[in-house]
Amino acid sequence: MHVIIYAHPGTESFNHAVLERAIAVFQQRNEPYVIVDLYKLNYNPVLSLEEMNGQSTEDTKLYQALIKNANSILFIFPVWWFRAPAILEGFIDKVFVPGFGYRFKKISGTYGYPKPLLHDKKVLAIITHGAPALPVRTIYINAVKYRFLLGFLSFCFNIFKCRIVQLWSVPFISEAKRENYLRKVERKLQAL
Repeated sequence: MHVIIYAHPGTESFNHAVLERAIAVFQQRNEPYVIVDLYKLNYNPVLSLEEMNGQSTEDTKLYQALIKNANSILFIFPVWWFRAPAILEGFIDKVFVPGFGYRFKKISGTYGYPKPLLHDKKVLAIITHGAPALPVRTIYINAVKYRFLLGFLSFCFNIFKCRIVQLWSVPFISEAKRENYLRKVERKLQAL
């Protein structure tokens, strides 16, 4: 089963076109999938004190069960202010907690490293940008990609099973370029 974690409020957005293309690919291959549309669900991304202290809500337990039973996880989201939308950031904070997403393995003294607990999952993140690739990859050292990959995915998943596809200058490109991007998404989905 594929779990699609989708974080964009607009149904007319290019992110929604990416979501629709993913659904079409999974349907064509007759593979089961579940969509966690955070905006449509009116997901509350605010981490409560109780949740911070380890008391997961029933919703969080449901999302964790979906992820645990999945073969692959597909994230689809835009970049806003050099990060994922707050609704997705909160979902990550609440769902991928220590004991579910990872645990720390002590090396010595106060040193340890995160041991992924979801290492058997394949992960694909489709990230759309309003900016062109050149300044993001050079001036800003591709901070969005590496923050998501190293600051989140590498903690919870086998980093060698994680792929990130970045789609650039989305508000400014032609329909032909958008279709090329969607075909690229299709090709990447073949690996899931």
